[in-house]
Amino acid sequence: MGQRNLVVVSSPELVKEVFHRQGVEFGSRTRNVVFDIFTGQARTWYSPSTASIDKRCDGSMTVSFFTNKVVQQYRFGWEDEVASVVQDVRRNPEAAVGGMVLRRRLQLMMYNNMYRIMFDRRFGNEEDPLFQKLRVLNGERSRLAQSFEYNYGDFIPILRPLLRGYLKICKEVKETRLKLFKDYFLEERKKLESTKRVGNQGLKCAIDHILDAQKKGEINEDNLHC
Repeated sequence: MGQRNLVVVSSPELVKEVFHRQGVEFGSRTRNVVFDIFTGQARTWYSPSTASIDKRCDGSMTVSFFTNKVVQQYRFGWEDEVASVVQDVRRNPEAAVGGMVLRRRLQLMMYNNMYRIMFDRRFGNEEDPLFQKLRVLNGERSRLAQSFEYNYGDFIPILRPLLRGYLKICKEVKETRLKLFKDYFLEERKKLESTKRVGNQGLKCAIDHILDAQKKGEINEDNLHC
């Protein structure tokens, strides 16, 4: 799994600076206007894998997919998805003759792993309409966050007024993604809440921790930035 340098920060104000300066999800410098849009100002951290510590924060949710704890807890799901990839390759007659490009199928595997951890949901195949919508929106979000059109303007303050149209597009993408997550995942999980509390081999998924925290008044839906 490699190594990571860890730091313990007790001050909420310093936490903001650490996330802005060090967190990959929140950009590599302060006042990163595009990441502020996509992460709700990157204010705080919420991770269901270490809920006893991080749920005290009431801002953006960040799921830790690749910590040792999460990998061990959800290894059955990872193993299932890898086995599914192998089965799909074996069922494809062209794979044995001319070979096949695995990139798209591996992308589906990663989506299934992540969405099982987050929502106890998976996608049946690469043509799944919801999977296609997510791919497009997530790809657009990544493109907008990394575009040189924005980076030049953000580095040079005098050019920032020219970013208004660009930032409007970013906000539209964010709102579209949030609506999709609420319609297809959050609301659906709420409906299942009374009949199916856990999945993933008996483990709670991330959204269950979030709904529990919401009931306790620790966070609200406005804090969620998917």
